[in-house]
Amino acid sequence: MKRKLAALVVLVTVGIAALAVTFGNFGAAAATTSQYLTTQAAVGTVSDDVAATGSLASATTYGLVFGADAYLITSSDTAAPQSTRTWSVTDVRVKPGDSVKAGQVLATAATSDAQRDLASATGELRTANINLASAEDQLTTAEDSGTTAQINQAKIGLYAAQNAKTKASQDRNAILKEIKAATLRAPIAGIVTAVNVTKGFDAPAGAAITIASPTLTVTTDVVESDLASIQNGQTASITVGAIGATLTGTVTAISPTASTSSQGVVSYPVTITIQDPPATARAGMSADVSITTASANNVLVVPASALQGTTGNYTVLVLEANGTTRRVQVEVGLVTNAMAEIKSGIAEGTNVVTGTTAELVGNTTTGGGFGRGGFGIPGGGGTQRIQGPNVKVGN
Repeated sequence: MKRKLAALVVLVTVGIAALAVTFGNFGAAAATTSQYLTTQAAVGTVSDDVAATGSLASATTYGLVFGADAYLITSSDTAAPQSTRTWSVTDVRVKPGDSVKAGQVLATAATSDAQRDLASATGELRTANINLASAEDQLTTAEDSGTTAQINQAKIGLYAAQNAKTKASQDRNAILKEIKAATLRAPIAGIVTAVNVTKGFDAPAGAAITIASPTLTVTTDVVESDLASIQNGQTASITVGAIGATLTGTVTAISPTASTSSQGVVSYPVTITIQDPPATARAGMSADVSITTASANNVLVVPASALQGTTGNYTVLVLEANGTTRRVQVEVGLVTNAMAEIKSGIAEGTNVVTGTTAELVGNTTTGGGFGRGGFGIPGGGGTQRIQGPNVKVGN
């Protein structure tokens, strides 16, 4: 993964100012003539971004099993609850792709076997209640006239009767719960992603239907060197090529545990929740993600290549209308590898030098200049030497 550095600013077209530069005036370098490349300082936005890739996924997906509660599918290998009885499907009301509301009936199954078991369980509960009442009477009689041994024996009988009643009640409630779950209802508003049952046939022991929430997320891996700049709540841009759309999202989770390590580089999963995804967006689609870690809006901006100096002591070379140049000290704000925020020193519309035509044709000089090592790109917050050109400064 690499750091994507972007500046959302429209700068005026780079102009070429015809000013001869004589390197012989400032050293022993051979005389070389080139022209300056300039651009105007403009108001815009500077942003620093972390780029990554991932795939769209539903924020939540539920599986529905006949005779059991709906369960949350957290991964592809999530173990589904298993039905303990055979369910004959009597109706299926949805198909994959259908949108459903929370509580909507999706499918039903016959409950005749469960109803028979319920009748038996109800009888056992009644018997347990009678036995409990009898055990309570025996304990009362023993406490009134019996010996210690008789009292203890009566207590044992009472405890056994209480346990029997509790079990009978639990068994009956479990069957009632199964009967209720013979009607599958949507636990959330969402989209049906799978239907594994057919009317007139027995349902599988596992998930009969799965439903995904309409909320989509992207989970991407961020390398450890970028992780410190990622925070929950940061804005992200998600480009989905399959539908030709760029969506907006928010960082909602940062894993404390590393997910991968490739060639010694450790990565951590970061989850972005997409805001209002279009209906054409589907789970599984590939996405390019750009997380904005810092931004400065409505500020004066110049290309970072115009900066010279070191952190805390930057200057720019200004090209005057008469063709002369002068060096101006500037105060900078957010600086990325592409753009720099200028807080003071120059005004909007000022022509700043970003390089020379010699760079465009690959020319180099021995006395410094705009080529390699010339108007360089400042490091992200650290002090980096940025070598400037040997120029004749105008009045």
